[in-house]
Amino acid sequence: MSNEGTARLRTETSPNAAGLRRGLWLSFLDAYGLEVAANCGADWIGVDLQHGTLQPCDVVGLLRVAEQAGLPLLTRMPSHDPALISRAIDAGVNGIIIPGVDTAAQARALAAASLLPPLGSRSTGTARITLRPNNTADVPLLLPMIETALGLQNAAEILAVHGVDGVFVGPYDLTVSSGFSSPTSPETLSALKHVISLARRAGKTVGFMAGRPELLAMADQADLVAVDTDVTALRNGLAGLFATTA
Repeated sequence: MSNEGTARLRTETSPNAAGLRRGLWLSFLDAYGLEVAANCGADWIGVDLQHGTLQPCDVVGLLRVAEQAGLPLLTRMPSHDPALISRAIDAGVNGIIIPGVDTAAQARALAAASLLPPLGSRSTGTARITLRPNNTADVPLLLPMIETALGLQNAAEILAVHGVDGVFVGPYDLTVSSGFSSPTSPETLSALKHVISLARRAGKTVGFMAGRPELLAMADQADLVAVDTDVTALRNGLAGLFATTA
């Protein structure tokens, strides 16, 4: 096992780098499913522990497959729970995406939960990450999600927090929270562009969930873009398969 995935994320999502760009977002695929999908052309894997059927105990198996395929793996946590964040880091994930971060105070608490003393409060112990060389320096990317009207209002302050590596925008929840008409409305696209601009000015990483052509068209402006989910891939793939036999 190595820490190359995290190093690659930090290098390729830094400002002015080419970026990893395209990710596959998993909500139900297990380790075997990821073995099947690993060579689909994705640059990184997102594991959604907030929605779908995947559980924290699934992360290690998915990590083994992702590491074998040379793909950085990021997890969206189900909450702000420091214990769950610590367990994900102990497993060896390359990045942590935290849902519903509305304020800089919340971001500071998340940074503290992610970092060892004296910078933070995360404890050490026997864990999978200890199998890596120089594991104490292998801190995964911390990306709070901007997905509410309040989070959008405070995005600059969230990005300024020490220990926060960037932000990940959730345009679907942001649309609902802000009262916009759709995830591809001019208002949503403008908000996404605004957060991307803020991240660029802060010199930090920015990503977002796509899932629609209008959002995917903005991929070249960001560092990490979840192209779509395993659910959509399965649905579209099966529909296309049976359409050829109709």
